[in-house]
Amino acid sequence: HNIYSPFSNVASIGTEAFYKEASGWAKSELQKANDLGLIPAMLKGADMTKPITREEFAELAVVLYERVTDKKSEPVSPNPFTDTANQQILKAYNLGITSGTSQTTFSPKVLINREQCAAMLFRAIKAIHPQGDYNVAGVKDFPDQKHISSWAVEGTKFLAKLGIVKGDNSGNFMPKAVTPAQEAAG
Repeated sequence: HNIYSPFSNVASIGTEAFYKEASGWAKSELQKANDLGLIPAMLKGADMTKPITREEFAELAVVLYERVTDKKSEPVSPNPFTDTANQQILKAYNLGITSGTSQTTFSPKVLINREQCAAMLFRAIKAIHPQGDYNVAGVKDFPDQKHISSWAVEGTKFLAKLGIVKGDNSGNFMPKAVTPAQEAAG
């Protein structure tokens, strides 16, 4: 049977998900993020169960910033990095969301760990709302806090305060563990 509509000449039934693979627990959060326009093009069609790279997370952070603020960000110029020309990374750097792994490298294909994700997301939130209250006084330490890098402690604790990040069953944050794309995007 033909389906006709006064609004469109295209109908989709059983449209595939925007991702290649995702865990069952992550699918609704991923769909919400996609519906809100928070999934960057480079993650469309990706296996979301695989760990996310520094490049992919920087793109997520920039998309979040631009969608929430409704502002177009600008890439830093000149490019300080010799290993990437990705405009989204250069925007994230310009916004103060990320930094390089050295003065001249970004290491875009390196997998990002949990403390790096927390720090980048924290900086993105601060870029979105610079006058916010980011006090973490009274936030309980993670049992493995001594393993969290000093530059990541504030962001990790703030995201824990908001319930965005959690520890394992013992409350450990596991700062050096890599993060699957579905956790980062969700």
